[in-house]
Amino acid sequence: MQVGRGVLRRALLLAALAGLLPLAAHAADTALVTIVEGTAPVVIDGARSLAAVPGMKLGAAALIDTAAGTSLVRVEFADGSTLDLGPDSHVMLLPPGLAGSGPKAPAFYLLQGWAKHSVAGKTSGGGQLSPQLELTQVAGVTVGRVAGEDAMLFVESGKVQLLERKLKGAPPLGVKAGEMYARSGAEKGSIAPRPSAAFLQGLPRSFRDTLPPLAAHFKGKTVEAKPAPMPGYAALKPWLTAEPAIRREFPRRFATLAHDATFREALVKNVASHPEWEPILFPKPASGASR
Repeated sequence: MQVGRGVLRRALLLAALAGLLPLAAHAADTALVTIVEGTAPVVIDGARSLAAVPGMKLGAAALIDTAAGTSLVRVEFADGSTLDLGPDSHVMLLPPGLAGSGPKAPAFYLLQGWAKHSVAGKTSGGGQLSPQLELTQVAGVTVGRVAGEDAMLFVESGKVQLLERKLKGAPPLGVKAGEMYARSGAEKGSIAPRPSAAFLQGLPRSFRDTLPPLAAHFKGKTVEAKPAPMPGYAALKPWLTAEPAIRREFPRRFATLAHDATFREALVKNVASHPEWEPILFPKPASGASR
């Protein structure tokens, strides 16, 4: 048993260190939180869990999980594009595992909830991804919603080019100002000349206003966010069971969570949904180790 525990500790340490490498490579791709209204969301930047506050900087692969009581979270990128998040939304910023097919890597990945993305020009900002959609060209303002297997995208201004992910051979679709795209499950989506009543009814109230960029107010300031408890398995499960390219780095990034007996038990129970955790959960003894 002593050898087994030692092997596990070494595996966890090496995995934790390895998990820092892809994040460090994207250190320059920072984003800035400029607005937090309502319940402060939990932000996981690297392996740190933090309570979001205006002025905090975030790196690539940062996870933002807003709560039901979160009215608005605004994130501003170095290129001038902005991202507004509504309640009950799960977003990864600058996802390193999904390069996308556009000229730039995606600015964010919307796993669930509401996101309003504003881009000044077609090539000034990265596009966006969700399990169902990829926006390869973004110009103007879009409002997206992901709810389970359903996805909707309203183009408030400008126009976008949209790819329906997981539909083999599907051609790009052009969606222009005033139009709304909707898709349910694996079915091909459709474009309507105006947003549906259900979409407008669920639209976060904070999305109805046009807010100016605020990044300049935080220039030269250092804001330290307060640590927050690391979410348990149930809270992280939507990410841990996301598509493979998104969850691939999580075993290295969150390796130390396997120390927690409750978290580990849940990982083992659901390992079929995230098999990349197997080397952490069931490490093989080093060659030549005594038994």
